[in-house]
Amino acid sequence: MREAYRIAEADVGDLEEIRRLELECFGSHAYDRSFIRFLLLDPDSIALKAVDERGRIIGSAIGRIEKARGSIVGRIYTVEVKPEHRGRGVGRSLLTRLEEEFRRMGCEKLVLEVAVDNEPAIRLYESLGFRLIERVKNYYGRGRDAYRGEKLLEGGR
Repeated sequence: MREAYRIAEADVGDLEEIRRLELECFGSHAYDRSFIRFLLLDPDSIALKAVDERGRIIGSAIGRIEKARGSIVGRIYTVEVKPEHRGRGVGRSLLTRLEEEFRRMGCEKLVLEVAVDNEPAIRLYESLGFRLIERVKNYYGRGRDAYRGEKLLEGGR
């Protein structure tokens, strides 16, 4: 059964709730408060939240438009969904909307990193058309490797 939630833009007023969600999902590997605040305030960032029928944030996704080798790239920094809401399409909805926003802003491709042992996220990213192009040693700290993923966007400017 699909649960009721909506995707909306997140802003700095959501900082504490998103930070708690980041800690719940990533523990000691979560982004710190100041970096999340930077992303929420940065005009080149796109920050989204999934909000349940009671107004609580149950997921979020934050990315940023960057230039890389002459291309406009949408870098996905974080996607998180409360554990009790996983497997219900929340992450897919956040990523789909984030991709739409990046596409609208003229991005030519999307890039992200994902822990090599995060199989549910890897399956989600691959189902959305991301290709894992390389393994990055110690990306998340000593002994914690990541895959770098990318997705080319048709219609990017």
